Amino acid sequence: MAAGGFTITRTNRTLWIVGALVVIVVAAGAFAFTQVSDSGTESPRPTIVRFLDAWRGGRVSTMTSIVVGPRAVVAKTVRQQSDALGAWPERAITTSIRQRGDRATAHVNVEFRLGTGAPFRYANTLSLVHTKQGWRIPWRPTVVHPQLTSATRFDTTREFQPRAPILAADGTPLTVAATVVTIGAEPDRLDEGQAAAALQSTLGIDPADLHARITAPGVRPTYFVAITTVDNEKYLSVKVQIHDIPGLLFHSSTQRQAATEQLAAQVIGRTGPITAELLKQLGAPYRVGDIVGLNGLERAFETRLAGDAVVTVDLVDAKDQVQQQLLHRPGTPPQPVRTTLDLPTQRAAEAAIGTTAPAALVAIRPSDGAVRAVVSTPLTDFDRALDGAYPPGSTFKVVTSGALLANGTTEDTPIACPPTITINGRTFKNFEGEAEGAIPFRRAFAISCNTAFIGLAEKLPDTALADAARQFGFGTTPSVGLPARGGSFPPPKDATEKVAAAIGQGRVTASPLAMAGVAATVASGTWHAPSLVTEPAPANAAPSTTPVVPSVVDPLRDLMTGVVQSQGGTGTAAAIAGQPIAGKTGTAEFGTDVPPKTHAWFIGFRNDLSFAVLVEGGGVGGRVAAPIAHSFLLAAP
Repeated sequence: MAAGGFTITRTNRTLWIVGALVVIVVAAGAFAFTQVSDSGTESPRPTIVRFLDAWRGGRVSTMTSIVVGPRAVVAKTVRQQSDALGAWPERAITTSIRQRGDRATAHVNVEFRLGTGAPFRYANTLSLVHTKQGWRIPWRPTVVHPQLTSATRFDTTREFQPRAPILAADGTPLTVAATVVTIGAEPDRLDEGQAAAALQSTLGIDPADLHARITAPGVRPTYFVAITTVDNEKYLSVKVQIHDIPGLLFHSSTQRQAATEQLAAQVIGRTGPITAELLKQLGAPYRVGDIVGLNGLERAFETRLAGDAVVTVDLVDAKDQVQQQLLHRPGTPPQPVRTTLDLPTQRAAEAAIGTTAPAALVAIRPSDGAVRAVVSTPLTDFDRALDGAYPPGSTFKVVTSGALLANGTTEDTPIACPPTITINGRTFKNFEGEAEGAIPFRRAFAISCNTAFIGLAEKLPDTALADAARQFGFGTTPSVGLPARGGSFPPPKDATEKVAAAIGQGRVTASPLAMAGVAATVASGTWHAPSLVTEPAPANAAPSTTPVVPSVVDPLRDLMTGVVQSQGGTGTAAAIAGQPIAGKTGTAEFGTDVPPKTHAWFIGFRNDLSFAVLVEGGGVGGRVAAPIAHSFLLAAP
């Protein structure tokens, strides 16, 4: 053995040490050590660890301070590798070190993540020399890769296959290739006031969003800044109002589009050039300029829809001629995403909502919870249909009626409907001051008498409403592949909160998705967790089904039918001659105005189709939301 060298032989738990002093620290099945040679030289391990840590973190200045050689060349080489591969090493670890006096050799494993497929891995050997400044790594290109030379550099090629489609339940593509126009601005030339007014009136673009885009960090004032992308038909319809505004620019291209503008805005989503934020999230092999899903299902299932790119890593010379192939990864093919949506039902829902905003309509198939249509206006990234949280108002009386029927109330139970009722010092009233004497419960339900419900709910067991709410899906978080909320029923703190909750006020909230599920539960007799994506199946799905107490299902169907079909029912505006439509109106108070503003609700079902309509701040459910339901059912299959 050469002077100053050492040998370590490890057998089971016994270490035999020859020729050097070694201090051992044992922890969790591994060991770290500090070596001191017989010449007094410290271990090179801390230097190697520091170098590899800096490499993983992209701290080039630290790397160059450890390497003996031309720093500019070192920095250029490691940055060129990182740029070519689109990443810094994900792993760079030492496997062994051999030290002989003032020289050492370190064996390392390096791994780059180039997307979702197999990583780019290689083993390397680094030489170290001890100097007055401590251990250093003499520079040669092989420090970066064992086959790299001064005459070669890294080159990575990627090729994505055509993006897979998003499908309706019957296999109809919900995405198509279409001509689109990207509307943008050159900030230095833009008449922001004129542009903001025109874009808001024609396309519903918030002036604050326009301002944020053209003043965002890194925006160059003389470059094109994308504001929005619309299909060519939409662009032509507003061209006269926006085309000649100073500073607005228009780029036409062929891009993937959802089947309808509504689906593009929120559910299916859009594709477009990758943003800086998405580039950071997705990482390699994505690069600036790649087309990716920006929102909706296009974003949520980006890696499935795009597949994994074919990736090749080569060493090339100055003429871009391949000298050696280091990696060829075949990638994985894109796979479609299949939804439960039904395009004719979706189009019927969109037509029914029309220009009403802000509003939402969700349609569900009661037999299995499949979401058939989703509409949310205005066309922003916030999907109030799936992810909104609103007091459900009198639509919650369906749930309350379930609790009442399970605790002895019948359709014929007589109940007073006074104009007001006082509970614990708080006075509740009927929305429009209506009052009737002793009426059967079915009549109280049909005319949505608040005071009758409060009088009955006050006598319910304390947990009855919460138990009923759980049977209708409250307390679960929908797993539909996109952000979504269910219904929330916080336990009432006192008698006042209890009766307020019974009429869908207080702290009770629900999304239109959740309330469509309430109607679906009555139609089928069982609450089914809503589903939107069937392939791939969502992870962490909510409990699939919850049966309602059988004795209450038939009465609830009768009660909801009476709302639409009986004289004086609050939902008669939803009726269609010859169709078995059942429903429940809701007028939900919110805010602090006097009198308070109200959301307009209508939920209902016809055969194996249930739905919820919400017009945010729209007024009275029977006058505003029920007619929308009528239009929807006229056109829905």
